[in-house]
Amino acid sequence: MRERHEALADACPLCGGQDATTLTERDRAGQPLTVVLCLGCMGRVRPMPSAKGLLQYYQSHYRPDYKRRREPATHHVLRGARTAVWRLRRLRGLLRPGACVLDAGCGSGEFLYLLRAMGCKVAGIDPDDGYRGYVERELGLTVYAGGLHEQTFPPATFDVITLHHVLEHLPRPVESLRHLAAWLRPEGWLVVEVPNLASRAEHPARRFHPAHVTYFSSTALKYAGEQAGLTGVSLETSPDGGNLWAVFRQGPPASPMIDRGAVAQLAEAERRCSALCYYLSPRTWDRTRRRLWRMVEERLTARRFPSRRAILDSFCDSKEIVHAVDADVSEPPR
Repeated sequence: MRERHEALADACPLCGGQDATTLTERDRAGQPLTVVLCLGCMGRVRPMPSAKGLLQYYQSHYRPDYKRRREPATHHVLRGARTAVWRLRRLRGLLRPGACVLDAGCGSGEFLYLLRAMGCKVAGIDPDDGYRGYVERELGLTVYAGGLHEQTFPPATFDVITLHHVLEHLPRPVESLRHLAAWLRPEGWLVVEVPNLASRAEHPARRFHPAHVTYFSSTALKYAGEQAGLTGVSLETSPDGGNLWAVFRQGPPASPMIDRGAVAQLAEAERRCSALCYYLSPRTWDRTRRRLWRMVEERLTARRFPSRRAILDSFCDSKEIVHAVDADVSEPPR
């Protein structure tokens, strides 16, 4: 019985399969981390951490480990505001004044702050004590503590629920999507953004974050939504290939089906992935140049503002928010 329990615990959280090939045994910092690619659908860490252990980690340790701080720096707020404007453009046609929006995993709150400036009713969820305290204290936003499954919103509460770079941190993605979908109104939208497992924008040795427990290709993300009883409205890849953006809505129930051919192609691409190909690509050096410039420009620009909230207010007072949902979608800030 114990052997069966351990085997089930190691099964893919998306398709239930146990056949997998190893992608790496090191995270991007060189520390031990085993990531496998399910031969049926998606990538995942092995062994999968418990939901309780992950929540405890995100409450106290994730942001100090990742950002080296308990609250966002001013240049991080500036970057977050620019990214929020880009996301608002992507939500063109889904938002209306007065819409009730939940941002699950709201981080430092820039997206919610700008949504409120547009006339939306907003709330967030975030387990991190430091970031949540900053958002409530300095931005005056409502953020619920804990993880997704600790929340008890009534059914049909929200018009839009967003999940930006959160699903890859959750050990049971289908259950999480189903849990969120229950809070949507009948004509509501669930928007998911995740890193793209098929991306070659990062160095092969730096693709695997120690805090990511699941890894999605476009095929796996679509399949996860369908498994949760959602209908996919759109599924797009960011211009640099690094992220996936999906919009789902409730029913009618789909017949989930994984594209085995796409999974096989992903496995073959993983086999051929190498550091040499990464360094020989012109996109690598263009991306590096743009990142270095962004780091310098963000810090210089952020110094002009007296506070973190002042940065966000400058976006609220600009035409960027007024026209965010009318503008063409361009590349996200990088």
